[in-house]
Amino acid sequence: MALALALAEKGKFTVSPNPRVGACVVSRGKLVGSGYHEKFGGPHAEPNALMKAGKRARGATLYVTLEPCSSWQKTPPCAPFIKERGIRSVIIGCLDPNPLNHGKGVHYLRKAGISVKCGVLAAEVQRQNEGFFKYVTAGRPFVTLKMAQTLDGKIATREGLSRWISSPPSREFVHRLREEHDAVLVGKNTFYQDDPRLTLPKNSPALAAGKPWKVALVSEKGWSPRARIFRDSRPTILVFSEKHLQRIVKQAAVRKGNWTLLPVKEHDGKVSIPELLKKLAVLGITKLLVEGGGELAWSFLEAGCVDRAVWIVAPKIFGGRDAKTSVEGSGVKTPRQGFVFRTEKVGKCGDDWILEGNFQKRKQQK
Repeated sequence: MALALALAEKGKFTVSPNPRVGACVVSRGKLVGSGYHEKFGGPHAEPNALMKAGKRARGATLYVTLEPCSSWQKTPPCAPFIKERGIRSVIIGCLDPNPLNHGKGVHYLRKAGISVKCGVLAAEVQRQNEGFFKYVTAGRPFVTLKMAQTLDGKIATREGLSRWISSPPSREFVHRLREEHDAVLVGKNTFYQDDPRLTLPKNSPALAAGKPWKVALVSEKGWSPRARIFRDSRPTILVFSEKHLQRIVKQAAVRKGNWTLLPVKEHDGKVSIPELLKKLAVLGITKLLVEGGGELAWSFLEAGCVDRAVWIVAPKIFGGRDAKTSVEGSGVKTPRQGFVFRTEKVGKCGDDWILEGNFQKRKQQK
């Protein structure tokens, strides 16, 4: 199963919004075939592995990270193909969360007389496919909130300068973090003030796959076609309030470029985060990295839409009562209502510290 997980990882840049899946065929203690889901719309891991095994698949054991599908979608179902190839037993990492398949593949195989065991390295499979699981169960992407700040919580100086808070190794870490996501989102302040490029490591395989997409919130004042975010061929999505639709469309008509417009309804005077995420999910985005400023960070936290947080803390002090902080917005009323960070991983990167974890559900404000 560990080998199947490693094989599944090979599809990390090309299979979304499908899950990453790997499969191995073992006969008499020997690996006779292996494969993985290579690209969205292409054959799944099971037929790829079984075709390589050929006749040796008969009477063998199939290891697969995710439950074999039992319904026709873009490709034929895998469960009947497993039966046809004469597999004797199937070891499954995790059940498919998709209601179209959940438990049905297992039921089909057992009904066909095939031995089935589930739950081998299930936590690893779920972590590998956290975007797919969130996409299927909640109808939105898995959201990672990333922030780089000083020891005193500042993300810019009093003059609004932010380059650079973190060390070069930390910036390389962020480039690799972007590779893990389908899209990277920045807020209006970041878009207009920092003019980000959202770069990746040189020769990144993600770039060859056109990932990650770039998502930016914009205001009614529009944008410059010369903005650095447009400098490469990856898709760029410009998000704005529906109430500015006519004005934005007029500007887009005269500002030709490689972008897609995405109007979203407002909530309390701001773009609705839950609706934005649902619309991004419809576009096939299952993992989203949020790199905005304090206002955007608060919006995602307040909406309960942060699944993981990555906090980079640089050993610097900026000070300044007017300097921007990592989380702003209206804030909580009492300490008990604060967002409690549950640390899963702490590490040193250059001179900085990187904390990774998630937030506990907090008490509602009254």
